[in-house]
Amino acid sequence: MALVQWNPWTEVSTLKHDIDRLFNQYMPGLFGNGGTGDALWMPRMDLRETDTAFIVEADLPGMVLEDITVQVEGSTVIISGERKGEHVSNAGDMAYRERRFGKFQRAFTLPAAVKVDAIEAKYTNGVLTVTVPKAEEARTKRIAIQAA
Repeated sequence: MALVQWNPWTEVSTLKHDIDRLFNQYMPGLFGNGGTGDALWMPRMDLRETDTAFIVEADLPGMVLEDITVQVEGSTVIISGERKGEHVSNAGDMAYRERRFGKFQRAFTLPAAVKVDAIEAKYTNGVLTVTVPKAEEARTKRIAIQAA
């Protein structure tokens, strides 16, 4: 039998996810307007680090470039925008609505200095990719060891 180290933060994270799912599934109108399109939504995003850059990938399906904004303030990357949805009347034409529409904003504070002038953003097939190069002083540098 292998020993497994218990991490209490994993339990807290799981509990938060379960509570969020409960409220979103059974009480969507409690924190917002019940998913009719005007409430804030939170697109899924990934942040990864390479030796030379930070890369943020955001799932923004169905959006157009004019509705997406990428800003940098110091070492914080801010991605915001608005996904516009179609108008749904109350005439009973929608049986179930799960997709969210409306404004969103996500901010990531990066742990190292970045080259603000070299940041690139590309939007392909509903995925926004923001590449934030690290400043030279923030990069990992390997030092050669010389024999004495």
